[in-house]
Amino acid sequence: MGTPISVLVKRVERLNPKVVRVTLDPGPHRGLWSFVPGGFLTFCLPFQQHGYDLRVGQHSQAPSPDVLHRSYSLVQGPQDDLPQILVKETQAGLGSRFINRQFTEGMKLMAYPPKGRLFPESWNEDDFHFVLFAAGTGITPLYSILQHVIDAREGNRVTLFFGNTGLKDILLKDELEAWASHPRVTIKHLLTDGSIDDPLYAGRMDATKVPLLWNTLLSDLPKRVLISGPKGMRDAVLGTLLSLDVEPSHIRGEDFHHPPHLDSPELKTCEVIAETPSGTIHMTYDPREEDLLEALLDRGHDVPSSCRGGVCANCRAEILEGEVAVDNSYALTEEERTKGWVLCCQSRPLSDKLHLQFKADR
Repeated sequence: MGTPISVLVKRVERLNPKVVRVTLDPGPHRGLWSFVPGGFLTFCLPFQQHGYDLRVGQHSQAPSPDVLHRSYSLVQGPQDDLPQILVKETQAGLGSRFINRQFTEGMKLMAYPPKGRLFPESWNEDDFHFVLFAAGTGITPLYSILQHVIDAREGNRVTLFFGNTGLKDILLKDELEAWASHPRVTIKHLLTDGSIDDPLYAGRMDATKVPLLWNTLLSDLPKRVLISGPKGMRDAVLGTLLSLDVEPSHIRGEDFHHPPHLDSPELKTCEVIAETPSGTIHMTYDPREEDLLEALLDRGHDVPSSCRGGVCANCRAEILEGEVAVDNSYALTEEERTKGWVLCCQSRPLSDKLHLQFKADR
């Protein structure tokens, strides 16, 4: 997982009643915060230090932890000096609530420097037409990528399809309007509130609409696709593109799902063998209470992890024996999913014995 460093909350800008833009200053550690297109950072949110009780409004009777790790996509471009994030407060989002209500300018906290797997390095090696499908807060990593690809190569083009309820819900609206005037950028908004007359852009991005949107792409450049947004939207776009014979390796996606909400297994105990870069772990635990990663970390084991929310894929592992319930595996590549790898933060045992091997450093 690496070592967290101290960062300063330089600026907190409220964009609407539920969304803040936070600018961070790593200070003397700025050299560790290199730009990562579509990357994310992981906060160590100091709940107890600020007298903040995670249990307020929650059903859990477990003690409120001192620190909670949460990851958020970075929205700044390659030319920006300081890292920025956009965080929308959600009812079940403990981290998003804390950031929206407790972050103040001048506040210091610990965070892990940026990482990212969303944008493959090989996509920098040629000119492409990047097709971005975003909905809601899913715009955040794709906005970073939009800036990167236009800056990186003069032959790159970008088309963004961005779904929201109405105009007032569009995050980064002013910034996107400015980019829409760029000769190599096309931005199309899809709204569900009935305010758009054109049937192509009125309504949700679903299996009916995605082929029509795809047919509007007239560039002769090879295409690369990035998808970011709620699960239903992601699944609809991905499934439709695959049915259109888009090469799976040409599609990458970001998952926004914190924390996992798995159906509780009926299994009461599971014997787990976990092979990690630092050794083999043996433990027994109740899968009804926590996912695999939580169980390992709560017992003091040093295992690969970062965001704990299905974004970074550091906790990816191969299941060698047994069966697990998987909430999502969207942060994995198609090749990794084909191999049967899972994200431990999104998985709970369904068998009384489980043998897995972590893959982060392999």
